[in-house]
Amino acid sequence: MCQVTISTYEFLKLFPDEETARIHLEQRRWNGTPACPQCGCTDKQYKQARGGKKGYYRCTHCKIVYTVRTGTIFERSHVPLHKWLYAIYLLATTRKGVSSLQLSKEIGITQKSSWFMLQRIREACQKDNDDSGGGFLSGIVEIDETYIGGKEANKHEKKKQKARRGTVGKMAVIGMQQRAGKLKASSLANTSARTIHAAVASVVAPSAILCTETICPTEGCRSIITKPSITARSSMLTAWPHQQYRKRVRGLEA
Repeated sequence: MCQVTISTYEFLKLFPDEETARIHLEQRRWNGTPACPQCGCTDKQYKQARGGKKGYYRCTHCKIVYTVRTGTIFERSHVPLHKWLYAIYLLATTRKGVSSLQLSKEIGITQKSSWFMLQRIREACQKDNDDSGGGFLSGIVEIDETYIGGKEANKHEKKKQKARRGTVGKMAVIGMQQRAGKLKASSLANTSARTIHAAVASVVAPSAILCTETICPTEGCRSIITKPSITARSSMLTAWPHQQYRKRVRGLEA
């Protein structure tokens, strides 16, 4: 008789803690040879321990520190890996799926965290999911930055900046979207070239082709991107996601 899946008892014996789950994922992803998710190099990848925790590696080529979580649905999550694997097991084996409330009770986390986990797992299960960039945006990547913040007239008198127009009191946000693919956005401490270049390098693959505006700090990203970038005037960019995004933001502020 063919065994389609394993029982819950057998699964918990396979992954009793986070360490066993980490070792299993490293073997599945790297087959015993750690590879940098940014530059793809496999030589001179040194192990590091941070706060007594294992599983950190440092690439001597691009100088980044990474783990098996980097570039996956587990990235930037404080939920232990063995709980992630058990959530995937439940979602794959239950006949009618599992709700975020039920999952939170099963693995002992909050309902908000379980909802976040289910969203990432379902996103990874999509048929059109392409991880050819190793978790990074690849191909043609469109980049633009903007400022987001409420109108002065809608703020409390104590919170008004008294600066009329400008960027005072607003947050800088950079958006990066792979052409016909995923969109990633993050806040910036400032809009200096160094800050923007660091944000681009952490998300965009070195082999990507950047599409930016002519007057934009991202134009200097050619130093971290191997292929030439494409620049264009804002009037020439039609139907770009960041333009639609700006329209929505203005509608919310109005």
